[in-house]
Amino acid sequence: MSVFDVGSGTIVPALVVLAIGFLVGLVLKKTVKLGFAIVSLVGLLVATGYINLELSESSKATIYRVFSQAPQVASQASTVANILPITSAAFLVGLALGIWKG
Repeated sequence: MSVFDVGSGTIVPALVVLAIGFLVGLVLKKTVKLGFAIVSLVGLLVATGYINLELSESSKATIYRVFSQAPQVASQASTVANILPITSAAFLVGLALGIWKG
């Protein structure tokens, strides 16, 4: 008996997990590319003198508030990550395809 026997109903869930992995890989790749583009743009603007990175007190307070929320955001991200089937081979193959072809 084959592992991917159509009659046993194991191929459709595997394809769904593969699709989820592909979409996560696609979103991950696009997010990383956007982050690199933003960092490159800011670096170019700083190098050419269009922006100054001296921070005012209000900017420092805002940055402090954002980073003080990091543990809460990390705990919420870990609960979302528990939903994903990251130990599945189909998910990992889909993730790799999403990152590679996305």
